[in-house]
Amino acid sequence: MADKKQALYDKIFFARQPILQVDNSVWGYELLFRNSSSATRADITDDYKATLNVAAGSCSTPGKEVPPGVKLVINFSHKSILEKVPYALPSKNTVVQISETIPPTPNLLAALQELSGDGYTIALDDFEGRPQGEILIDYADAAIVDVLPANTESLKRTRQSCEGKKVKLIAKRVEDIKKYEIARKVGFDLYQGYFFKKPENIGSRKLNSGEIARLKLYKLIEQETPDFDELAEALQADVSISYRLLTLLNSPVFGFSQKIKSVKQAIVLAGWKLLKNWLRVVILTDLTPARKTSELPLNSAQRAKFLELTTRAFKAKAAPPETMFLLGLFSLLEPMFDLPMASVVKHLPLDQDLQSALCGERNHYSDWLDMAVLFEEAQWDMLDKHLNEMGLDPLLVSRCYYLSMRWANAFFNNPAESS
Repeated sequence: MADKKQALYDKIFFARQPILQVDNSVWGYELLFRNSSSATRADITDDYKATLNVAAGSCSTPGKEVPPGVKLVINFSHKSILEKVPYALPSKNTVVQISETIPPTPNLLAALQELSGDGYTIALDDFEGRPQGEILIDYADAAIVDVLPANTESLKRTRQSCEGKKVKLIAKRVEDIKKYEIARKVGFDLYQGYFFKKPENIGSRKLNSGEIARLKLYKLIEQETPDFDELAEALQADVSISYRLLTLLNSPVFGFSQKIKSVKQAIVLAGWKLLKNWLRVVILTDLTPARKTSELPLNSAQRAKFLELTTRAFKAKAAPPETMFLLGLFSLLEPMFDLPMASVVKHLPLDQDLQSALCGERNHYSDWLDMAVLFEEAQWDMLDKHLNEMGLDPLLVSRCYYLSMRWANAFFNNPAESS
């Protein structure tokens, strides 16, 4: 029975994308479910009840539970709503997302009213003010609007159609600063899209001395024969990183039977290979400016582990797992620092091909990075074609993604809350 359940999880494609408020804090996560790499929509049936719980608990948000106030936005079909599938998830966190094209039958409207009364949030997706959308909007708490093909006038009309209703407007597919500014001026409340993963660069900005010093720690970590005395001294000189590292190592995530009191002791107990990746993520996380969303270091760590696990699973000779971890880990440095990638990677101990790939040049690393991005953005048709061209088994790749998300979630769980 356990093997049957595990096989079900292995066949599920999923992705997650944050929905942010104006101050860049996370309002919620949209969970994108697929039962195959070629599926174009979520087909959630009774068989998926267990999957919903697993996804919500294991791969939806950092840590073991959804943080208070943060929502999970999940698309439900007409049938699944009538069969009360949303009740498999907690009402306080769950946003029941339905399409504007869904038939507003009397039974559906009654079910939505019941869900709303039980504390669920209702979101109407792809809202454009069509006749049936005008009916459904009266039962919704949020309207999700695709701003990519829209212009200012059409967005204003959509906004006007919601006047007098207590509905939050969510702008999706915000791909650049122009679309963000238009949506913001029109009066949207929430935003989702690639722009927030890769904000506009600020050309005049430079790395400060503290940031450069921390980036230099990577050179000590990446030495072929590391000098543990020198590394321990460097880490201990940085109170923030030293404290974060030791707090993490003493958390249940590692489960050591004795208290870790020094970096050198941790190296002996945990092993250098394991500890090195965790040090990499600790340093990168602490480097991320406080004003930035926590999604950036989480996405970086998850992408790093995904690329490492995938290349290891397929024994890719042209892409060593250790190197692929660095490729994923550093792939979001540009939005973290608001600087061109080239000005950041020059401070890192990376070979020229890896630096080139991070800076957007095409080489043998590019296909792997493209794979990660396609998976994160749930572009399943393109991903299926891409994996086929790379000669990779979609089920095994999906499994690696699932494991990488579990790994990243464990790392970003608050150690203080776990101890």
